[in-house]
Parts: sequence; C-alpha cells; structure tokens
Amino acid sequence: LKETFDITVYDALRDESKGLRTMSGGEKVWIEEAITRAISLYNARRSGRRYQALFTDEKDGALDFKRKKEFIAMKKRVLDLGGYEMELFISHSPDVQDIADSRIQL
Repeated sequence: LKETFDITVYDALRDESKGLRTMSGGEKVWIEEAITRAISLYNARRSGRRYQALFTDEKDGALDFKRKKEFIAMKKRVLDLGGYEMELFISHSPDVQDIADSRIQL
C-alpha cells in the first residue's frame, strides 16, 4: 500500500479541477507559493507573533513574463496582508529584477 498526497485545485475560470501532480511547472509554482504563503499568514495570526521578512529562492523560473509580473503582485499582496516589511526573493530573471523594489547584486 502506497499513500500519496495530492492537492486538488478548482479553477473557477476554466470550471475544472485537477491535481497538483498533473499541473504544468508554472501552475505548480503558483499553487505551491499560494499554499506556502497561506500557511505563513495563518501561523503568524494564530501565534500572535509578528514576522518581518519572507524568503523565496528562484520560484519564478517556470513563468512567462506576464505571469512573473502577476506572481510578484501576489507576493506584494501577501506582504500587505501579513504586515511583513520585506521579502528577500532570489531570481535570475532580469524581468523580475527590474520590477523589484530593491536589488542586492553579488
């Protein structure tokens, strides 16, 4: 017996459901990030602690330019909702680097 854990996502725009395991790379990035950030927001509110920063490492690689901009907008919304001061986000994409509030270049 082998157990698996698959998240089923309902897409209201397409009126369809599908499992995370069958999604494209870009779709997985969105869903995984949304779940991660939702858990972060939930835990911060439940604990009563205030966290100042979030961290992400190269999550935007599978996204096209339009989706990268939307992805960054989602991340900024999470910062607002959680009262975070910043997110340190690693990206090799010049498109994302250009729309960042600040940049640390090594």
